[in-house]
Amino acid sequence: MERKIRENIEQLFKNYPELNQVGLKTEQSIFQKLKRKVKNQIPDWYVELLTEFPIAELKIGIPFNYGWETLKSKKQNELPFMPTEFNSIENIEFIATEEFPGFELIKENYICIAEETNKGGDGFYINAKVKNPSVIYIYHDCGNDASELIKNGQSISSSFSDFLKVIRPSEFADKWLNENEHLWK
Repeated sequence: MERKIRENIEQLFKNYPELNQVGLKTEQSIFQKLKRKVKNQIPDWYVELLTEFPIAELKIGIPFNYGWETLKSKKQNELPFMPTEFNSIENIEFIATEEFPGFELIKENYICIAEETNKGGDGFYINAKVKNPSVIYIYHDCGNDASELIKNGQSISSSFSDFLKVIRPSEFADKWLNENEHLWK
Protein backbone atom coordinates (compact mmCIF):
# COMPACT_ATOMS: atom_id res chain seq x y z
CA MET A 1 0.00 0.00 0.00
CA GLU A 2 1.28 3.48 -0.83
CA ARG A 3 2.72 5.27 2.19
CA LYS A 4 0.38 8.26 1.72
CA ILE A 5 -2.71 6.03 1.66
CA ARG A 6 -1.62 4.26 4.86
CA GLU A 7 -0.86 7.57 6.60
CA ASN A 8 -4.20 9.09 5.61
CA ILE A 9 -6.34 6.09 6.57
CA GLU A 10 -4.56 5.91 9.93
CA GLN A 11 -5.14 9.65 10.39
CA LEU A 12 -8.84 9.28 9.52
CA PHE A 13 -9.32 6.65 12.25
CA LYS A 14 -7.23 8.70 14.68
CA ASN A 15 -9.30 11.85 14.04
CA TYR A 16 -12.60 9.95 14.23
CA PRO A 17 -12.08 6.99 16.59
CA GLU A 18 -15.81 6.24 16.47
CA LEU A 19 -15.27 4.95 12.91
CA ASN A 20 -13.38 1.95 14.34
CA GLN A 21 -16.69 0.63 15.68
CA VAL A 22 -18.73 1.13 12.50
CA GLY A 23 -17.04 -0.67 9.60
CA LEU A 24 -15.74 -4.19 9.16
CA LYS A 25 -12.36 -5.70 8.36
CA THR A 26 -12.50 -8.13 5.47
CA GLU A 27 -11.25 -11.67 5.98
CA GLN A 28 -8.48 -12.65 3.54
CA SER A 29 -10.34 -15.88 2.69
CA ILE A 30 -13.20 -13.92 1.10
CA PHE A 31 -10.95 -12.82 -1.75
CA GLN A 32 -10.36 -16.44 -2.76
CA LYS A 33 -14.12 -16.90 -3.30
CA LEU A 34 -14.50 -14.02 -5.74
CA LYS A 35 -15.29 -14.56 -9.39
CA ARG A 36 -12.07 -14.46 -11.40
CA LYS A 37 -13.28 -11.46 -13.42
CA VAL A 38 -13.45 -9.38 -10.23
CA LYS A 39 -10.64 -11.02 -8.26
CA ASN A 40 -8.14 -10.07 -10.97
CA GLN A 41 -9.27 -6.45 -10.81
CA ILE A 42 -8.93 -5.84 -7.06
CA PRO A 43 -5.48 -4.32 -6.57
CA ASP A 44 -3.22 -5.70 -3.83
CA TRP A 45 -3.09 -2.33 -2.08
CA TYR A 46 -6.91 -2.29 -1.85
CA VAL A 47 -6.99 -5.85 -0.51
CA GLU A 48 -4.48 -4.75 2.11
CA LEU A 49 -6.64 -1.73 2.99
CA LEU A 50 -9.79 -3.84 3.38
CA THR A 51 -8.09 -6.50 5.52
CA GLU A 52 -6.17 -4.12 7.80
CA PHE A 53 -8.79 -1.41 8.38
CA PRO A 54 -12.52 -1.64 9.16
CA ILE A 55 -13.76 0.17 6.05
CA ALA A 56 -16.15 -2.42 4.52
CA GLU A 57 -19.69 -1.11 5.09
CA LEU A 58 -18.27 2.00 6.79
CA LYS A 59 -20.81 4.82 6.60
CA ILE A 60 -19.17 8.11 5.67
CA GLY A 61 -19.98 11.54 4.28
CA ILE A 62 -18.32 12.83 1.11
CA PRO A 63 -18.38 16.51 0.07
CA PHE A 64 -20.64 16.72 -2.96
CA ASN A 65 -22.56 19.31 -4.99
CA TYR A 66 -25.50 17.02 -5.87
CA GLY A 67 -25.56 18.68 -9.31
CA TRP A 68 -27.34 21.69 -7.81
CA GLU A 69 -26.61 25.00 -9.52
CA THR A 70 -26.42 26.79 -6.15
CA LEU A 71 -23.55 24.53 -5.09
CA LYS A 72 -21.57 24.22 -8.34
CA SER A 73 -19.41 27.28 -7.64
CA LYS A 74 -18.55 26.21 -4.08
CA LYS A 75 -15.14 24.89 -3.06
CA GLN A 76 -14.98 21.31 -1.83
CA ASN A 77 -14.69 22.38 1.82
CA GLU A 78 -17.94 24.38 1.43
CA LEU A 79 -20.03 21.53 0.03
CA PRO A 80 -22.55 19.42 1.91
CA PHE A 81 -21.79 15.78 2.57
CA MET A 82 -23.40 12.92 0.66
CA PRO A 83 -24.27 9.95 2.89
CA THR A 84 -22.15 7.12 1.51
CA GLU A 85 -20.99 3.65 2.46
CA PHE A 86 -17.75 1.89 1.54
CA ASN A 87 -18.58 -1.30 -0.31
CA SER A 88 -17.85 -4.71 1.10
CA ILE A 89 -15.89 -6.97 -1.23
CA GLU A 90 -19.09 -8.91 -1.92
CA ASN A 91 -20.83 -5.70 -2.97
CA ILE A 92 -17.89 -4.73 -5.20
CA GLU A 93 -18.29 -8.11 -6.90
CA PHE A 94 -22.07 -7.76 -7.25
CA ILE A 95 -21.81 -4.30 -8.81
CA ALA A 96 -19.03 -5.42 -11.17
CA THR A 97 -20.94 -8.44 -12.42
CA GLU A 98 -24.65 -7.68 -12.02
CA GLU A 99 -25.32 -3.93 -11.94
CA PHE A 100 -25.02 -1.09 -14.45
CA PRO A 101 -22.75 0.85 -14.68
CA GLY A 102 -20.43 -1.46 -12.70
CA PHE A 103 -20.39 -4.28 -15.24
CA GLU A 104 -19.45 -1.76 -17.96
CA LEU A 105 -16.78 -0.03 -15.91
CA ILE A 106 -14.97 -3.20 -14.84
CA LYS A 107 -14.11 -3.68 -18.52
CA GLU A 108 -11.92 -0.57 -18.19
CA ASN A 109 -10.49 -1.61 -14.80
CA TYR A 110 -12.79 0.56 -12.68
CA ILE A 111 -14.28 -0.78 -9.46
CA CYS A 112 -16.95 0.77 -7.26
CA ILE A 113 -15.46 1.38 -3.82
CA ALA A 114 -18.46 3.20 -2.32
CA GLU A 115 -22.09 3.95 -3.05
CA GLU A 116 -24.50 6.59 -1.96
CA THR A 117 -26.66 5.13 0.78
CA ASN A 118 -29.87 5.03 -1.30
CA LYS A 119 -28.12 2.58 -3.70
CA GLY A 120 -29.50 4.17 -6.86
CA GLY A 121 -26.78 2.80 -9.13
CA ASP A 122 -24.46 5.77 -8.73
CA GLY A 123 -21.10 5.26 -7.09
CA PHE A 124 -17.52 6.25 -6.38
CA TYR A 125 -15.04 4.48 -8.65
CA ILE A 126 -11.29 4.04 -8.87
CA ASN A 127 -9.07 2.73 -11.64
CA ALA A 128 -7.82 -0.54 -10.18
CA LYS A 129 -4.61 -0.45 -12.25
CA VAL A 130 -3.34 2.79 -10.65
CA LYS A 131 -1.43 2.74 -7.33
CA ASN A 132 -3.01 5.88 -5.85
CA PRO A 133 -5.93 6.48 -8.23
CA SER A 134 -8.24 9.43 -8.49
CA VAL A 135 -11.77 8.92 -7.18
CA ILE A 136 -14.64 9.76 -9.51
CA TYR A 137 -18.37 9.77 -8.98
CA ILE A 138 -20.23 8.11 -11.83
CA TYR A 139 -23.93 8.61 -12.42
CA HIS A 140 -25.67 5.52 -13.78
CA ASP A 141 -27.39 7.59 -16.46
CA CYS A 142 -24.45 9.64 -17.78
CA GLY A 143 -23.41 7.21 -20.52
CA ASN A 144 -23.92 3.88 -22.19
CA ASP A 145 -20.38 2.52 -22.24
CA ALA A 146 -17.35 2.70 -19.98
CA SER A 147 -15.50 5.49 -21.82
CA GLU A 148 -18.59 7.71 -21.89
CA LEU A 149 -19.37 7.03 -18.22
CA ILE A 150 -15.79 7.83 -17.16
CA LYS A 151 -15.65 10.97 -19.32
CA ASN A 152 -18.91 12.25 -17.77
CA GLY A 153 -17.95 11.28 -14.21
CA GLN A 154 -17.35 13.91 -11.55
CA SER A 155 -13.87 14.09 -10.04
CA ILE A 156 -13.95 13.89 -6.25
CA SER A 157 -10.21 13.78 -5.60
CA SER A 158 -7.04 13.52 -7.63
CA SER A 159 -5.84 10.55 -5.54
CA PHE A 160 -7.23 7.95 -3.16
CA SER A 161 -4.99 9.32 -0.40
CA ASP A 162 -6.60 12.77 -0.87
CA PHE A 163 -10.05 11.14 -0.86
CA LEU A 164 -9.31 9.82 2.63
CA LYS A 165 -8.65 13.39 3.78
CA VAL A 166 -12.04 14.76 2.68
CA ILE A 167 -14.39 12.07 3.99
CA ARG A 168 -16.06 12.41 7.39
CA PRO A 169 -18.25 10.25 9.62
CA SER A 170 -21.82 9.92 8.31
CA GLU A 171 -23.42 12.16 10.93
CA PHE A 172 -21.90 15.15 9.12
CA ALA A 173 -23.92 14.21 6.03
CA ASP A 174 -27.09 13.47 7.99
CA LYS A 175 -26.88 16.75 9.90
CA TRP A 176 -26.40 18.84 6.75
CA LEU A 177 -29.22 17.07 4.89
CA ASN A 178 -31.63 17.55 7.81
CA GLU A 179 -30.76 21.24 8.15
CA ASN A 180 -31.07 21.90 4.39
CA GLU A 181 -34.06 19.73 3.51
CA HIS A 182 -35.82 22.83 2.13
CA LEU A 183 -33.33 23.01 -0.76
CA TRP A 184 -34.73 19.98 -2.58
CA LYS A 185 -38.35 19.67 -1.37
